[in-house]
Amino acid sequence: MKEPLIGILMATYNGEKFIKEQINSILNQIYKNWELIIHDDGSTDSTVDIVKEYAKKHPDRIIFIDDGIKCGGAKENFAHLMQIAKDNFNFDYIMFSDQDDVWLPNKIEITLNKMLNVEHEVGKDKPILIHTDLKVVDEHLNVIAKSFWKYQKINPQHNTFNRLLVQNIVAGCTTMVNRTALELALPIPHEAIMHDYWLALVTSAFGQITFLESPTLLYRIHSTNDYGVTNYDLKYIITNIKDLFLYKKRARYFRFIKQQVLQACTFFKRYNGLLSDEHINILKDFCNIMNKNWFKRRIIIFKNRLFRSGCLKTLGLLILI
Repeated sequence: MKEPLIGILMATYNGEKFIKEQINSILNQIYKNWELIIHDDGSTDSTVDIVKEYAKKHPDRIIFIDDGIKCGGAKENFAHLMQIAKDNFNFDYIMFSDQDDVWLPNKIEITLNKMLNVEHEVGKDKPILIHTDLKVVDEHLNVIAKSFWKYQKINPQHNTFNRLLVQNIVAGCTTMVNRTALELALPIPHEAIMHDYWLALVTSAFGQITFLESPTLLYRIHSTNDYGVTNYDLKYIITNIKDLFLYKKRARYFRFIKQQVLQACTFFKRYNGLLSDEHINILKDFCNIMNKNWFKRRIIIFKNRLFRSGCLKTLGLLILI
């Protein structure tokens, strides 16, 4: 039986400091039938030179897409890579790689095994997403937290469509999707908050999201991260309760909620003819939530169980929306 071909998509931008370590960790994977597709977003450091060197050394493994297109951000860069993967490669499954992490040697192997098991249960015609926990480390790979989920008070079981509308719990760097999910999710719309968030909504609505509790990578926190990680401890909770009463903080949270509503409305417009009645009703309520008064907004939240992981996050939603 032919081994599935895995396409690994890496979006790069000024990643010279850590990218060698990440590419080496992919080269050292136990599972070997993969190809790494890299697209750079206009780096001004030596990232492109490093990538070209690796592509020259490993032409059967690493492909640099040197098309001169500047996407303008991580979401757009990954969306570009996803379209390239769909149109130009015959990958069975897709994974996503940040430029500054380190993959554990069994990452591809155990994620693929889980994917094959789920496909056996529900069929390859269903969009499937597998994601995992990860270890949080500092710049020098010293462990900050053994579990990202526990560190951020995330419950991976909260992956139903209604809950995903108000909180994404899927980290793209841990994710594998099947071909069906890739094709259904594309193109990634401008209104999507991130490519992994959009994939989570698609697979939750039409297929299945499954998780592995085992961490599969070291998620590096450093000064130039696009997205930081915060420990949801007592100090953080107290600080954020105070922040809820500061205008600038409230305005930032409120803008993000409006982004989530816009993303949901875009999702509804695209997939309206494919959605179940339950999902249609949830989306209609959520898309109109900003047009309702204070009391009716909270009715919509409780009626559709639009809850986030953790009491503080749900409380913040109830206070701010």
